[in-house]
This record gives sequence, C-alpha cells and structure tokens, in this order.
Amino acid sequence: MQREYLVSIIITVYNKSNYIRESLQSALAQSYLNTEIIVIDDCSTDDSFDVVKQFCVRFSKIYLIRTQFNQGVSAATNLGIRAAKGEYIQFLDADDILSPDKIERQIEALVGNDWPVIATCEWLNFKKSINYSSSLNYGVFRDFLSGLDLLLRFWNHQEMNQPAVYLTHRKLVERAGPWDESLVINQDGEFFCRVLAHAGGVLYEPVGQVFYRQPGQENVSQQRSAKAARSLLDSYISYEKVILEIEDSHRVRTALKKIYLKFLYDTFPDYPPLFSEAKNRVKRLGIKQRVHIGGPKFQFMSKYLGFETALKLKRLIN
Repeated sequence: MQREYLVSIIITVYNKSNYIRESLQSALAQSYLNTEIIVIDDCSTDDSFDVVKQFCVRFSKIYLIRTQFNQGVSAATNLGIRAAKGEYIQFLDADDILSPDKIERQIEALVGNDWPVIATCEWLNFKKSINYSSSLNYGVFRDFLSGLDLLLRFWNHQEMNQPAVYLTHRKLVERAGPWDESLVINQDGEFFCRVLAHAGGVLYEPVGQVFYRQPGQENVSQQRSAKAARSLLDSYISYEKVILEIEDSHRVRTALKKIYLKFLYDTFPDYPPLFSEAKNRVKRLGIKQRVHIGGPKFQFMSKYLGFETALKLKRLIN
C-alpha cells in the first residue's frame, strides 16, 4: 500500500482579497487529499484576512497566521515553512491556481525516488480566467538529470519556472535554507536556485498544471527602481556563489556571464554604480566567448561595435 505523505500548501497573502478565494479553492480541490493549507497573511490592509478566516470556519485543514506588521513575502514564506508539518512543500501565490490533479500527479511521479529529486510541471499565463490561459513553448518542460542542468537552461535561454510548479521534499527545502529576507525582487528565483543546486534530479510531470496570473502595471512599475535593481543584482551574485561551489566550469561561468549581461542590458543607463559592479563581475568570470543578448539588431551592433557602445546606440534609437 502506497504511503500517504502529508503535503503542506503554503500561501502568503498581502492585499489579494480579489484573488485569494480562487487560490484557496484550487488548493482545496486537489485530488490528493492528505494536505494542510497554511496561509500567512502579511498584515493585509484589505479584506484578505477576513476572506481566509471564512474559509477556516468551513475547512479544518486551513491554518491562518497573521503577522503583526508587514514583513515582506520572504519573511512570510519562512514563517509558513516553520509552521508546516508536511513531508512535501507546495508553494502557491495568493493569485495563482493549481489544476486539481497537480499534487497527486507529482506525488505519483516522486514515489520510489530519493528525496533530493524534485518534481515540476507546466505553467500557463492568464489574466482573468484560466479558460483563456496561454501556454509557453519553453524547453524547461521536461526532465533534467540535475537541478543544475535546469538552472543552466533558465539562464542560457532566458526561461523560468513559477514557484508553484515545484513539489519539493521538506529535507531539500531545509538543505537550501530560508528565503532571503533582504531581497525585494527575485526572491523565489534566488531561493529555488539554492533548492535546485542541491536537487539530485528534476522530474517533469506532463499532466498537472499551474496557472500564473500575469501581474498588473503597478507590480511592473515597482520593479523599476534602484532598490529593485540592487536586489536583482544581489540575487544574481547569490546564484554565482551557490553554483560555483557545485560546479566551477566553463559552461557554468558562461551562463553566469549571460545573466550579468542581461542585467546590464535591462538596467542601462539608470544605475551607474550597479552597472560598474555587474561589469566587474563579468570580467572576473574570465569568459572571453561572446554570448548573445537582446534581439538580432542589438546582437549585430554588439558584435561590431562592442557591448557598451551597442547599449548607448540602443538608447538613442529607442
């Protein structure tokens, strides 16, 4: 008889009263029944807390914790991890949705594998209704021999996974360490870099799905600030530190170079000190091989004029 592992679904919420119902309903609708749902309300100023509280009255598997003051998503998530009792951890944003079979399919895929193995699935974009979701032609939707191989796929092809696609054994989460509470952007990317660095393999489950609600303009604008740029660069520096300890090779350093060059491409000319810092990081990697950033026109200019000159011309043209 197959063992019934407890899965902890951790949801952090801050002012998501318009969406948290759908997220909770998708967690409750899981065909895999042995779950607990831990909701951390990070001192919301809207009705999020009251909405979740109503669910708690009806469903005993939902546990609601409210912070005394707004601490940020990383601190709230760490609180959820500490409260979780499950052997597997499922992270879920308060505005995203799981397909009903997501956890069950991944548990079935993981049975018989050692705990360092992590499960993923497909994720799709949507705005208002998952009935109008759009799929992505990403190369990450497959098995990988190691978590490092998946990370290199992310960085070399500018692809990504949403945090909810992963079903992760608690031991792997603990080995990775807590979410970095100093970051204000790319907190999930930095955390799962550490998780995947320790993952023994990545199993892609092709049936279960995650529906990612595309952020509004307010969220996008918040990412264009000196504080956000500093945080993004810090997360990339963490990538470098973590991954070079796992494998210090030409392929890894080339992928890291691409990350830093993409940072330069995206932030130029707004933050000169960060630009200089990232440029120095590129030099220290010692990779002379040219990597491709931007579209065909930028790549052409970069090839014949140099990367920084191409950045200046790009700004003038745009």
